[in-house]
Amino acid sequence: MPTNVFFNHAVNTEQHLYEDLVVESLRFYGHETYYLPREIVEEDTILGEDVQSKFGDAYSVEMYLDNVEGFEGEDLFSKFGIQTQEECTFTLALRTWERFISLDSNLVTSLRPNEGDLVYFPMSGSMFEIRYVEDQNPFFQIGKLFIFKLKCTLFEYSGEDFDTNIDAIDIVEDQQAYTIQLTLDSSGSGDYAANESITIGGTTIGEVTSWKASTHLLTIKDVTTTIQVGDTITGAVNGAVYTVSSIRDILTMNDGTGADNADIETKADNYLDFSETNPFGEVT
Repeated sequence: MPTNVFFNHAVNTEQHLYEDLVVESLRFYGHETYYLPREIVEEDTILGEDVQSKFGDAYSVEMYLDNVEGFEGEDLFSKFGIQTQEECTFTLALRTWERFISLDSNLVTSLRPNEGDLVYFPMSGSMFEIRYVEDQNPFFQIGKLFIFKLKCTLFEYSGEDFDTNIDAIDIVEDQQAYTIQLTLDSSGSGDYAANESITIGGTTIGEVTSWKASTHLLTIKDVTTTIQVGDTITGAVNGAVYTVSSIRDILTMNDGTGADNADIETKADNYLDFSETNPFGEVT
């Protein structure tokens, strides 16, 4: 039979009062954070993953850090070195989400925070990636949900583009992105600005990371084409124009006698003939 119509556990006035107390408590005891929605630039529809993604917005919101004794997780020793797996849980008010973040056009769903989005925690200078969103804890107190619990892990950079205009956040890309250093000819003119787009023949080929006018050394990121000596680099903002005289890939490994890559290459020559166009057999 139906429930008693004279007793209702979902009273609107009580729900509004409870929600006001939740939001006020988070503003008192929470921390200033930034929520960064992920924008999918290019998606691999076969594997279902993002080939290239971008973070162009950062929303300043208050969140409560549930881990009062510090970040959880552990440090692992592997063949790649020490891997820090810090984990934490943030609490975000539903009202805050609906007012400040839910209208962003890059969200997969506007009903709740999205897995894969980032949370920047200024107090520790850490960037966290949302792995799971618990949206029913506590479970319908007085008939309604009021908070989200964001279970996060420390973010590992993998080529994402950061353009939030917040230096503390955008520096993640500047410090960890794949970059190329170009030594430019001294006969050019003008100065490049940080984060401005650069073009070759009218086509955008990357962004400026840094520019040293005294040595004509230009460091660029987000490179989309092969740059060659003699190309003319033009800045989109200040109109600086220089010709490339030399190129240095900062991720190029040195073939030192003590380097593992040189040893691996030497041993690999005994198994495969890299001069062949098809090491598994010639096409006839």
